[in-house]
Amino acid sequence: MNTYAVIPPRQTHRVLAAALAVIALLVALPVSAAPQDADQGLTVLHLSESADRAIRRDRLRAQLRVEATGSSAKQVQTEINRRMTAALDKVKAVTGIKLETGGYSVYEERQQNVASRWRGSQGLTLLDRDFSELLAIVGDLQSDGLAVSSLSFELLPETARGAQDELTTEALKRLSDRAERIAADLHLAIVRYRDIKVSNVGGDRPIPIRAMAMAAGAAQSPPPVAEAGDAIVQISVDAEVVLGASDDKGP
Repeated sequence: MNTYAVIPPRQTHRVLAAALAVIALLVALPVSAAPQDADQGLTVLHLSESADRAIRRDRLRAQLRVEATGSSAKQVQTEINRRMTAALDKVKAVTGIKLETGGYSVYEERQQNVASRWRGSQGLTLLDRDFSELLAIVGDLQSDGLAVSSLSFELLPETARGAQDELTTEALKRLSDRAERIAADLHLAIVRYRDIKVSNVGGDRPIPIRAMAMAAGAAQSPPPVAEAGDAIVQISVDAEVVLGASDDKGP
């Protein structure tokens, strides 16, 4: 059996009166205008400017590796460990060079009717701001039997950030000056900058170099020859500029 609640007439009137009061209050509240609505009747100018600078790359990265072959995994690992320890001792004797060892791998090679052989390698990465110093130690390590996997110049992050800060100021100044000129040509005035986006364009990529005597094994390897070159640091600024009526209407 269904049950129904019966609301007395006086209570019904009170509920309706309360609902009408809430509706009236909501209608009376001001509605916040969206930024785009606030700009109705104004001119929105879209501008983009950039600034760039060529900066000398200031760090050299060298990647080398120790390689060994033998009849057993133990023999290969012992040889790699011995030669890497000697290489690290030689590098640590030179102040200013940062180093880290890389991947270490040992594996077995099997061929039909041929005795199995074991091969292994371990990587070594060197970083230095003194190019001549690092290239000299790389030449020494090549003479010790290490192979050079790659040499590359790069821009230090702190160098790039310093240039980006200066270029941001330069790009913003260009954009502001251009906005002022355009507004004057249109006999308008800048009301405000509605939206500004600042971004780094591209970014420096390490430049690999082809150096002489990259292979290991020479009795006395000459140091590799390399040139750093420049990195291009660029900043881009995009903005929306709101223009309104100018007090000076012009001709």
